[in-house]
Amino acid sequence: MKVLQLGEFGLIDHLTKRFSKGKAVVGIGDDAAVIKTSSQYLLITTDALVENVHFTVKNTSFVDLGYKALAANVSDIAAMGGKPTAAVITLALPAGLAVDKLDDLYRGLNRLAKKLKIDLVGGDTVASPKALMISITLLGEVAPKNLLLRSTAKVGDLICVTGAFGLPAARHYSASVLPPIRLKEAAALAEQKLASAMIDSSDGLVRSVVELTKASQVGARLWEERIPIAPGATLDQALYGGEEYELVFTVPKNKVRDLAGKRKLKKIDQISIVGEIVPLGEQVKLVDNRGKIKGLKTKGFEHFQ
Repeated sequence: MKVLQLGEFGLIDHLTKRFSKGKAVVGIGDDAAVIKTSSQYLLITTDALVENVHFTVKNTSFVDLGYKALAANVSDIAAMGGKPTAAVITLALPAGLAVDKLDDLYRGLNRLAKKLKIDLVGGDTVASPKALMISITLLGEVAPKNLLLRSTAKVGDLICVTGAFGLPAARHYSASVLPPIRLKEAAALAEQKLASAMIDSSDGLVRSVVELTKASQVGARLWEERIPIAPGATLDQALYGGEEYELVFTVPKNKVRDLAGKRKLKKIDQISIVGEIVPLGEQVKLVDNRGKIKGLKTKGFEHFQ
């Protein structure tokens, strides 16, 4: 069997069998791994951007690329309710790449790192025969009482999102669509105990909901008319495109008034309630504008496909 036959998520499931959780509070299967320290939980996540998969050199500002590479990892820490602290950066570089491009890359990295008080503490550089790759491992921390997982949604919870969806898919191979940073929103949701489960939307809205429901052993209904679609994007791009790095989270119905009224979440600019958690056997489906329940492709952005 080849990797192509498994696809990205099939490959993850296959490799997961080789992992041991050990002393980790949370191992593989969430936005970040969680390790217990003396008073906090240590969060660890990693993400990579590869030329001609996530971006093309022709259409990319290297300043924006550096910013986006770090932001993608920050989004994982945010989805756990945490705060990023330190990063290591690995670069796989074609020998002919201009050094000033790397200077631009690090300007983008440092711009976001300084803004969020993230220390860039090391990494590695290796030669690449052709494609440029940026891989970042980001550390973070979260108080145990504020930890949010994707495995704790309950039947009856409402599905909510920040921001809008579909813009990166509408602008293929461009790193100029800089993702939002949702750390403050995530921290507010965690600290005020409003979210019951959370995941980031990097693989697309539908795929994120599928992964959340899979971890929580529930199903979901998404309401078509409630999906926030970015200007210039289609519904299909909003559902499946990915690369938004928004938050997808669930809220118990008895806490929706606090959410909708923004009496507690003054730091959140845009929240949409887009669906509801249902029993496991009902899977993840879309309710159209006429109330008809339709099946959804479970795809999002997926490598090897």
